[in-house]
Amino acid sequence: MTEHRALAEGGAVPTNPDLLALLANPALPAASRIRRLGARALRCHVAAADAAQVIVLALAARPFFPETAAAFGVWRTLGLGALAAVLAALVRHALHLDRMPDPEPPNRAALRAAAAVATTLGAMGAAAWLALPPAGALPDDLPAWFAGWGLASAAVAAALRHGAAHLGGSLAGRRGVVVVGAPEHAEPLARAIAEAAQGGWRLAGRVDDREAGGLDRLAALVERHGAEVVALALRGPDASERMARVCERLADQPVRIALALDAAALGRRPRVLTCIGRFALADLAADPHGGLGGIAKRAMDIVLGGGLLLALSPLLALVALAIRLESPGPALFRQWRFGLGSRPIQVFKFRTMRHEQCDATGERRTAARDPRVTRIGRILRRTSVDELPQLINVLRGEMSLVGPRPHPLHMRVAGAYYFEAVERYRTRHLVRPGITGWAQINGARGEVDTLEKARRRVALDLWYLDNWSLALDLRILLRTALGGFASPRAD
Repeated sequence: MTEHRALAEGGAVPTNPDLLALLANPALPAASRIRRLGARALRCHVAAADAAQVIVLALAARPFFPETAAAFGVWRTLGLGALAAVLAALVRHALHLDRMPDPEPPNRAALRAAAAVATTLGAMGAAAWLALPPAGALPDDLPAWFAGWGLASAAVAAALRHGAAHLGGSLAGRRGVVVVGAPEHAEPLARAIAEAAQGGWRLAGRVDDREAGGLDRLAALVERHGAEVVALALRGPDASERMARVCERLADQPVRIALALDAAALGRRPRVLTCIGRFALADLAADPHGGLGGIAKRAMDIVLGGGLLLALSPLLALVALAIRLESPGPALFRQWRFGLGSRPIQVFKFRTMRHEQCDATGERRTAARDPRVTRIGRILRRTSVDELPQLINVLRGEMSLVGPRPHPLHMRVAGAYYFEAVERYRTRHLVRPGITGWAQINGARGEVDTLEKARRRVALDLWYLDNWSLALDLRILLRTALGGFASPRAD
């Protein structure tokens, strides 16, 4: 039975045995991390390669069309290529209609990618021809350039999808599904998934949620074995309660949770739901950063994070030198903290305390005028410069520029671990943690010495999850750059 811990301000929060187990051994097997990347990482890499090939082929086609090459310089061609890559991605996304299977078979994905590139470049060529009608305003070989560019890019886009499907194999190329429910209800859905293997599905396992340890088995399949979809085949008067327990158990996992409906009994095939055989999946929860928005967010992390790390490298070198000159010990400090899906990650920071008094566990809270903090460290903490090495974590894919701040595993508040003291704490780990976030620019910084402060920070993090958009991330970054990072009371 789930234990509960009563807190000073009333209420009870369930304990988290799996999170408690991480405190003793936070290191995770490398294999589980590799499996977790799976299909999502493959899709992101293919999308990036698709955008790159559109730009590269724009330049590669220039020598074959001398008049166009003379009229459009290299930089102008690069600009047109970048515009075409963005528009093609948007068209490809728009062509993924709700009634199409999810995930798509390789042939259909290849056709959609090729059609998006061909349509985009055809429209751009027509627009360029119509925009300047006077004779001689455009090179004579411009239509041929757009046609050659479009055909070559469409062929490469299709080949990328076929190659990804072949390279991905059964893990990355197909979406793993765990079926949850009593055997008599789960078995028909499991058979339908197995029969739909050619359509991009993979049966990752079956779990009877009513059995002892069933939800723990479900969490293990999601966290360690690459399952991306949890299909609930739940029936009976307690179905709603069982759904709630599954959603609560997977609250921090960026996984799609869907209720399986018998589409045949509905009279006609639903157009807005994912269908597997005679079953339709109605989403109850999904990855908040999935799809095109998630790809754009990761691209922003790589481009801006890499640019910032390069631009700030002289400052980072000076800070490291100042730390080493003031006190013995390394300039960088690594600490285990909670990352995506509550998985521990080692976060980099500039060392702000005396080396022999650093707390790698995070159990001892930093207090006002903490004697462990050095003079240089106090300046770094008040300006948040000590957080800049986390740009390395961003480029490694463990963090994002914007997101909930990563908390140390042993962080406590009101005498209890943070994840036991505050309700819905695990939900904040649905996304990668960030260097800055909505809570930080709204004043939730510095020492967390009361339960009220802890709850306010989590509430701000959950608001960010519910209202996330790329525009919100840019707004947070702008406010951070304009001084939202400073914390004069930090010690």
